[in-house]
Amino acid sequence: MLIQGTGWNLESDVVVIGFGSAGAVAAITAHDGGAQVLVLEKQASENFITTSYMAGGSIICPSDAIEAERYMGALNKVSQELYWTDPEIIRVWARYATENKVWLERMGGKGLKLYRHGGEHETPGYESIDSYRLQGMGPGLMRLLYEQVNARKIQVMHNMQATELLVDSKGQVSGVKAQKKAEGKSREENVRARRAVILATGGFEFDEFMKLQYLKIYPTYFTGSPANTGDGIRMALGAGAQLWHMNCVSGRFVMKFPEVASGIAPALGGKMWISPGGTAIPGLGGTGWVAQHASRADALAGYVVVDRYGRRFTNENFKGHSLYYDLTVFDSQRLFYPRVPSYWIFDQRRMDNGPLAWQLSGPAGPARLYSWSKDNRVELERGWIRRGETVEVLAGRIGVDPQNLKDTLTSFNRCCRNGKDTEFNRQTDTLIALDTPPFYAVELWPGGPNTQGGPRRNERAQVLRPDDSPIPRLYSAGELGSIFGMFYPGGGGNLSECVVFGRIAGEHASQERPL
Repeated sequence: MLIQGTGWNLESDVVVIGFGSAGAVAAITAHDGGAQVLVLEKQASENFITTSYMAGGSIICPSDAIEAERYMGALNKVSQELYWTDPEIIRVWARYATENKVWLERMGGKGLKLYRHGGEHETPGYESIDSYRLQGMGPGLMRLLYEQVNARKIQVMHNMQATELLVDSKGQVSGVKAQKKAEGKSREENVRARRAVILATGGFEFDEFMKLQYLKIYPTYFTGSPANTGDGIRMALGAGAQLWHMNCVSGRFVMKFPEVASGIAPALGGKMWISPGGTAIPGLGGTGWVAQHASRADALAGYVVVDRYGRRFTNENFKGHSLYYDLTVFDSQRLFYPRVPSYWIFDQRRMDNGPLAWQLSGPAGPARLYSWSKDNRVELERGWIRRGETVEVLAGRIGVDPQNLKDTLTSFNRCCRNGKDTEFNRQTDTLIALDTPPFYAVELWPGGPNTQGGPRRNERAQVLRPDDSPIPRLYSAGELGSIFGMFYPGGGGNLSECVVFGRIAGEHASQERPL
């Protein structure tokens, strides 16, 4: 929207839209750069929750910038001329990301411990990808950042939903139009940004139309904050931005039930299950995580995942952020996705092994969007979990071919007895037979932590027009237009980017000359 005689209700040097980790880091950095900062957050201050709060709290802090650049370059290079993400952006990310641990410690972060060593994909440079976890995980990270915002007396306005960027006659973003909600009423406010606006509104995980139009599969469900509804994308488009990475997600399987807004991550092999395929350990390849945590095997129960035909289709110890693409297969004759939904099949041993939901993060974690029962009985009674005294009965209750499902479990149990998965080469320590009836099934849907798409940015965090020129005084940070393309680097990637581009956006926004 062009400004012509706009009356301003509020003003600040830098206006940050969104108060997750990216927005908080951007606000801190812009303040420390000498700017007055105002943060606008659409959620109320009570029951306020962000995707960063619901995250596991691990942050990629590479051990070597050059090797991290090699790794990210390998994930993003499509051809000699074409990249998902520009090499210069990757170079800047790598340099800043190596400072993440030191920056967080300088902010007062305590208990940062090495959580994972090695990127999720064994491409050149993956050994440099280290992830650290802050004490308190996602909630601990957000408490730290909010304490730093409060210590600087940065103004944060809740119940303030930005709806439009205000652009002057020179094409510069000069402010924001927002709806202020108070006492059941709403009023329009024009907020002037003397230096710049920083968009940090998250993705479009809870906008059904955007997901239908942009993602590779529909439906797709996400485990983050229901407040992520694509606001920043609409605002950026209105200011003339180009988009990128719109069909890219950090995705896997999730459980989804109508009574809970967010998807819930399953703990397939037991209440403390971690996918052994989620991390590459140098020298050990994809089996390293199992080897380092062999004591977990005693607690694991048997599990398989089957498609709508009742057949296995992948190694269930999947890479935690790219399994999503395995689910995109479409049957052009029957006109459906055979793997949407898929079915998690297990027996009484897993039912007795603790909650089926992952509880260290996500909706069933500290966010408490849903409190999963300790023995899974509440969810069984709700019909979220299907039960059959025999495999054939279970198959009928989930609508898959009984003979196919029986053959699948017979074959899997044979692999367990022989100690080798001849179909999908699953790690031996996780080959536990399904032989303790009754049998159970839960629907699994495509989904995961977040989308990656949004307005394209450059290495200075400036939002770009379709001709690749920057929109003056407009910056972005975090998963809104994430730098990650089709392949996600590994656990802690998004929070790493929130810190990196929150800092970059804050630095450059604070250096703009005031209007």
